[in-house]
Amino acid sequence: MGSILIVDDMEDMCYSLSNIVKKEGCSVFTAASGAECLEIIRSNIIDLIFLDIGLPDSDGIKLIPIIKNITPDIDIVMITGVNEAKSVVEALKEGAIDYIVKPFELIEFKSILSRVMQSILMRKKVHLCWQHTDTGKMICSSEAMKPVQKAIHMAAEVSASVLVTGETGTGKELVAQAIHEQGLGNNKRAVFVKVDCGALSENLVESELFGYAKGSFTDASHDKKGLVEMANGGTLFLDEIGNLPISLQPKLLRLIEDSTFRKIGGLKDIKVQIRIIAATNCDIEKEIRNGRFREDLYYRLNVLPIVLPPLRDRKDDILLLANYFLHRFKKEMRKSIKGFTPGACCAMLAHKWQGNVRELRNLIEREVIFCKGEWLTMHCLQSDHKTIESDANAILPLKEMEKKYIQEILNKSSNNKSKAARLLGISRTTLREKL
Repeated sequence: MGSILIVDDMEDMCYSLSNIVKKEGCSVFTAASGAECLEIIRSNIIDLIFLDIGLPDSDGIKLIPIIKNITPDIDIVMITGVNEAKSVVEALKEGAIDYIVKPFELIEFKSILSRVMQSILMRKKVHLCWQHTDTGKMICSSEAMKPVQKAIHMAAEVSASVLVTGETGTGKELVAQAIHEQGLGNNKRAVFVKVDCGALSENLVESELFGYAKGSFTDASHDKKGLVEMANGGTLFLDEIGNLPISLQPKLLRLIEDSTFRKIGGLKDIKVQIRIIAATNCDIEKEIRNGRFREDLYYRLNVLPIVLPPLRDRKDDILLLANYFLHRFKKEMRKSIKGFTPGACCAMLAHKWQGNVRELRNLIEREVIFCKGEWLTMHCLQSDHKTIESDANAILPLKEMEKKYIQEILNKSSNNKSKAARLLGISRTTLREKL
């Protein structure tokens, strides 16, 4: 899961913490001095260091820039005494990400270990997503998306029709591309043809889809291939299928059932071998009741249904997607942006995302365009949240920041201290002491 280094000159402390780290499935190294610490990180890949401020041969704070110079991406959590608040602030300025105060309960150590390792795992997943941008793989890690991933793999192995449903902006086209690339896309000659049924006028839909024969109408001076014929051997993606005119639905039904169609004005049937994937954000069953969609066509399209959850139900994916889009746009625009501020992350997690992934993508693109510094603040979102998140970028004393955060968690927990302690990752006793 990861490699942890514990740097403390107290042997009992190192032993106790090492046991916890091992039980969490991480590999562990220990060091009793600054020199030993540097030797270990030069020889091993370390993800996280728990670093004591007071070491026999060096100052833990002065070690931070040396460690960062050797391994820039390493995370450092300081182990500090009760009366070392000033040192903690200095350590955070040097690049430490958090701190834990001695004497602490083992449950507190376990909580901070879990939280930081989740963050490290998230970064590793984001890195993998950047590597697989164009492979048809979905960028997700949430439980809500596991059924979708399973359905994509299942659909890729067969040629049955697929109906993808979900709110606008949830990524229905991306699902279709993933099915194509994992299935028929293994054949390099297989094409992916998209038809936006909502963008074509009713008069043009039939000729665009099925083509026409020479002489079929006044301006038909030559045969024209339709999109169905162009997709032969590959995938035909019918986006916004709910907008397909009722007059054309029987012709599409025949294409699905017999794999044949006839051009406008044509005299013979044309045989094709295509996979059909349809998508919609409307309630098709309601359209059927209103007489705007054929029930038999719906059942032929809905052989393999895939329902995409909205982004607000995929909380674990929000920051994953945000980091992916940030990396993409800062690269395109050649900007040196390090990441998101804590306030931006809080605001993104609290936002409702009515426009789903598309809204998130567009907002981050806009933020990158206007960003003049090294960190994205997502001001457009933070203005909607008048809580600690909205002033997380202000320079506040560490104690005041902690106070605000604890109060915010208590408010969200309806003043339930046990629940608040769980959310904060500390024991109820520790919370009571802080209050």
